[in-house]
Amino acid sequence: MQILVAVLAALLLVPAVSCRKETDPVHAALDELASAADDRDADAAGKLLATAYADADHSDRIAALQTIRRYFAAYERISTSFSDVKIDRKPDLARATFTANFNGAPRKLGSLEGMLPRSAKVKFEMNFVPEDGRWKVAWAAWTLVSEDSGP
Repeated sequence: MQILVAVLAALLLVPAVSCRKETDPVHAALDELASAADDRDADAAGKLLATAYADADHSDRIAALQTIRRYFAAYERISTSFSDVKIDRKPDLARATFTANFNGAPRKLGSLEGMLPRSAKVKFEMNFVPEDGRWKVAWAAWTLVSEDSGP
């Protein structure tokens, strides 16, 4: 359960900083992920995963996208915010670290509502790479700090 919460939260990033003088391409990718999550648009989120995406639970981009689809379908509403964002950049790689706070309303279908968390706090590391003229997520790792399934 904890790993699935973390995967969902990774795709539901909303920047805490709303005003930037210059648009940073990695922050722009995070903004796009946030928009996709707010709309529960798995296709838009999938376009932000690099072709060679992989993580500890997903061997490839397609497996990660299937998880995203399931989670977006399981929630009526999703919102996240993040803090302590740090981006270390090299020409062909950027590493973002941050803390994400997730809040959601699970669908009221059978026992689904009682199984899925309503909130979670997760620490993330993500690698971004340039691909097709934009920065995309190539790898992600996370540590669940806390979660609350609520009533």
